[in-house]
Amino acid sequence: MANLLASPRFYKKKSLLIKLETVVGTDAVPTGAANWVEGRNVRITPMQAETAERNIDLPYLGRGGKLQVAQYAQVQFEVALTGPSTGAAGDAPAYAHLLQACGFSQTLTALTDAVYNLASADFKAVSAVINMDGTDHKMIGSRGSVSYQLNAKGIPVMRFQFDAIFVDPAEVVPPAVTTTGWPLEEPVTADNTSPISINGVDLVFSAFSLDLANQLSRINLPGPQKEVAIGDRAPSGSTTVLCPALSVFNPFALAKTGTNVPIQLTHGSAAGKQVQLDANAVITNVDYAEVDKMAAYTLTFEPTPVSGNDEFAHTCL
Repeated sequence: MANLLASPRFYKKKSLLIKLETVVGTDAVPTGAANWVEGRNVRITPMQAETAERNIDLPYLGRGGKLQVAQYAQVQFEVALTGPSTGAAGDAPAYAHLLQACGFSQTLTALTDAVYNLASADFKAVSAVINMDGTDHKMIGSRGSVSYQLNAKGIPVMRFQFDAIFVDPAEVVPPAVTTTGWPLEEPVTADNTSPISINGVDLVFSAFSLDLANQLSRINLPGPQKEVAIGDRAPSGSTTVLCPALSVFNPFALAKTGTNVPIQLTHGSAAGKQVQLDANAVITNVDYAEVDKMAAYTLTFEPTPVSGNDEFAHTCL
């Protein structure tokens, strides 16, 4: 007997196209030639439905039915943490539009840096097309959140999640994509990565994570008011650092007093490849850990603004 599916579709065969929208909610029409994203571990949830129970009473047991009241789509993926797309300081990284759709503003200074500071208004959005081996899933007005993960001897990544209002999928031939413009990433090592600085003290670290934790509202109100909006953020993070003498670095005192301290690390072997991460944060907990048989602290922290929108910044150098 012949197979029912002569040519099954393959989960691995995906293309991720994303473009910044000029007008939020208007399709930016991303193309494979100009807007391919070097996404890793791409996972799409093509439909997430919100429902209302009908609650009908009947003379027998069983469901009374429900109505779908709204539909959304979500995509999650990782992008390597790299510097400017051109290798020249002052140019934007290839993922700049992704940060902007996660609540960052962009400031480019030629030959110097590209700075991404947090914002509290005028949030941008992106249009995305995810082709799953011949089926297009379109996401318009997408907004999201991002988290960072840097582990020693590993690839540094940003994990993105974007939500959008559901659009019916369509059968479309997978696009031809241009894959240039995404620099080769550098692993987190002694040669490529600076020590982490906490309250002005340089420390050896084995792991660093930070989650921006944007709070996304899925709005569907008569008016109309229909969008995915960033309503707030509650960032948190952790890092594992080797223990110097307590007289050099005392995290217990910092946590006990709730002092807002600067945290900084830089990844990248040279100018044009570097990313600097800065946080103003309160250390909330201190625990012991073991790193290659050496004593270490695992510190949890909460990035907290000092004067507004300054709890975290991402700078390409």
